[in-house]
Amino acid sequence: MRGRITRKIATFGMTAAAALGVLGTTTLPAAAAPAAVDQSITAAAAAASPAVAAASYHCVITHDYGWRWEGYCNVYSGELRTITYCADGSHTTGLWIGARPQAWDVWGNCPGSSWTRIVFQSRG
Repeated sequence: MRGRITRKIATFGMTAAAALGVLGTTTLPAAAAPAAVDQSITAAAAAASPAVAAASYHCVITHDYGWRWEGYCNVYSGELRTITYCADGSHTTGLWIGARPQAWDVWGNCPGSSWTRIVFQSRG
């Protein structure tokens, strides 16, 4: 029963995020399990509206330095990580962070380049 409720909540959250168009597009990566959510943010979208919300987390980008971004995420359930894509074709992947009452500080770096996209990837 608990798993069914969790799936319903996750489904509702993904549907709501997609309906509201929260900061870009919500897509499932081809190689990911059905429970994984991949939410992308581009530099232009981050400047326009710096908050990202989903059923299991809420993230806000607080600073954009061009080559580096900073923010925080509240993880309510499951785990979350960030993937920062850079203009030079490289990317950096953050560690998985789990649910807790306090917000996590998150960031991404592109030394010698600018960041072009941030992916907030959740599981569980």
